[in-house]
Amino acid sequence: MSERKLRAWQAAGLIDADTASAIGAWETAHSRPIGVWAIVGLGALTIGLGLVSIVAANWDAIPGTARLAIHGAILAALAAWIGWRLPNGGMNAMVSDALLFVASMLGLTFFGHLGQVYQTSSPLWQPLLAWLLLFSPLLLLFGRGWPVAGLWMAGLLGTLWAHADDHGRLGWLFWRTDPPYPSLYWGLIACPPILVAGAAALIRNRSDRPPFWRLIEQMAVATIFAGISIVLLLRGWDSDSAVLPGSAAIQSLALLCAGAAIAYARRTASGRATAGLLVVAAVLHLGQALLPDLHGTARAWIASLFFLALWGAVAAGAIHARWRRIFQAAVALVALRIIILSFELNDDLLGSGVGLILSGLFAMAVAWATIRLSRRYAPTRGEDP
Repeated sequence: MSERKLRAWQAAGLIDADTASAIGAWETAHSRPIGVWAIVGLGALTIGLGLVSIVAANWDAIPGTARLAIHGAILAALAAWIGWRLPNGGMNAMVSDALLFVASMLGLTFFGHLGQVYQTSSPLWQPLLAWLLLFSPLLLLFGRGWPVAGLWMAGLLGTLWAHADDHGRLGWLFWRTDPPYPSLYWGLIACPPILVAGAAALIRNRSDRPPFWRLIEQMAVATIFAGISIVLLLRGWDSDSAVLPGSAAIQSLALLCAGAAIAYARRTASGRATAGLLVVAAVLHLGQALLPDLHGTARAWIASLFFLALWGAVAAGAIHARWRRIFQAAVALVALRIIILSFELNDDLLGSGVGLILSGLFAMAVAWATIRLSRRYAPTRGEDP
């Protein structure tokens, strides 16, 4: 806390002199030597880069089995030490998460190292799935912060994406060819993040690490809305990006189950808002899949209306739950989609100066309205989602 801010708050009448002195004394007593830790971190990074350089320079001279043995021994020793220390407690959360992250990455690279030494080839999803099965208990039982939560979620999504790419031959952000039983496959392959959201909410209040499970739930919900938004956008832009009604029905059912689990586990404004938004997402996703294939302006209009309905509901839920940043992000996405829609509908005028001027003026008007709307209706920061 800088002295300048304390003086500014005191001058504005927000705090008195005694409070400013108390805050300054507390910050001084609890300050961290960032400069010293930065130098220590830089030294550790330099040592690590030196070791990597030595190994890289002599990589071909080291027998493959010896490299694997060293890699496996380091991984086993680190895993054993983590398994001994973490259950006993007493370890800083940042240190424990860093050790879990390093051990997990060593395990992930071990599969690649194994394939390099023995010249094996297999689909990417197989080593990712093996890593996920082996390291999920370690990460989920002892993880505390976002590095571990993000790594586990990235591993889950990467495994699903690699499996879908191998079996369904994914194109740019969407599937291009159908695997056997396409409705069942595309429906089930998207369900794990949805089920993780509901399971994390149920575990969250029963765990001694609720912040960690809150992160897992937030990442899963963010993945859900990002995926549905991409589907809604591509349905309006790409005529080949059709959503099968059967797969949409499976995914919507999973969304309803996740919403019910969250509503049951978290009976707060935040829980009700999250559950309600999952229900809205399920209805919109299934509704768009049931629509007939449209073309031209109708396709752009319908897809935009579904996208605006989704993020308009997110903005309303954010007001109810007092998610200030999520409200501002939702309003910004709505405004951006409206601006893009105006350019899509005026594509015949973009070759002329008049069309560019009108589109630019409309974009400025929407941006101005967005700022005014955010300032007037953005809720004060409340409960975390």
